[in-house]
Amino acid sequence: MRRPLLLAAAGAAGLTIVPTATAGPLAQLYAPIHIRPKAAPSPAFINSHFRTISIHDGMAKSGYRVPRTGYYVKGTRSPSARHPESWYLHGRNGRRVRDRTWGFFVMNPANAGWRAHVARQCRGSFCFLDSLGQNGYQRAWPQPRELSMAGWMRAVTGLAQFVEGRSRAYDVVANNLITAGRSSFDVGYEMFARTPAKVSLAVLRRTTCYCFAKLGTERGARYGFTLFLSGADPSDRISVGTDHQIGKWWPFFNKAGRLGEAIGPAKVDGNLITRRFTGGTVVVNTGRSAHRVAVAGVGLKTSAAAGGLTVPARDGMIITR
Repeated sequence: MRRPLLLAAAGAAGLTIVPTATAGPLAQLYAPIHIRPKAAPSPAFINSHFRTISIHDGMAKSGYRVPRTGYYVKGTRSPSARHPESWYLHGRNGRRVRDRTWGFFVMNPANAGWRAHVARQCRGSFCFLDSLGQNGYQRAWPQPRELSMAGWMRAVTGLAQFVEGRSRAYDVVANNLITAGRSSFDVGYEMFARTPAKVSLAVLRRTTCYCFAKLGTERGARYGFTLFLSGADPSDRISVGTDHQIGKWWPFFNKAGRLGEAIGPAKVDGNLITRRFTGGTVVVNTGRSAHRVAVAGVGLKTSAAAGGLTVPARDGMIITR
């Protein structure tokens, strides 16, 4: 759950050659299988490469089971029109509020009956509650008469705390509820690597994060992953790739598997972030232009050119010993 500050400042899915390590960065990989990509990797692949996944209820029967398996629950949405009327949010015209993107009914996170309904669906190692942040309110149309944005944030925080308190068997992951600060529950963070680096690092600093680096190119995915490693501790998790790349085994994962454990917090020098591990160093360039870094400056002896290494703009580098 919560932990000490570690940051001083702000392949295709079919590959099966590198199983997940028991410690280090590969143990922190997260596969949100509940998203159901068009070409979902097989249960055998997922179970041998990932230690943390989230699934829908029926997916357990398909064989997706890893050491830390969580269940996806719609925290503030429902496709059903048959719940008690008090569970729904309503516009000023009295009609039920809908999600403008997906069309689901938007539920009242302050309602005791709805909260109990959500909690009953949770089990496994963790319960992933979706649509609990500001974006969950912004997607509601029309705007609900029962709750303002401020009221919504209080209500969804209360919902996450309620579900967390119902059982010691699982943790709650409140998706996009990153404004709650230090809390009893963990958070999902979907915009990781799309927002300024200092925001992502602040989320890692304040919370236990199930982060999503939803950048589909290898360079973008590498940037998101290395930025995560520069601020994460072993309790944090990361999903790397878009919703259609769930379970993709990126080439840089192979090198990350040799990093070992972090020795200490990252060092920040302008746009350059470095963090040392027992087996190497992670370097991240958060700026808009390439940055040259001296090999000696990252504590490594390597055959690289004497002039050092060049890290492209918004990219990262994993250097192993």
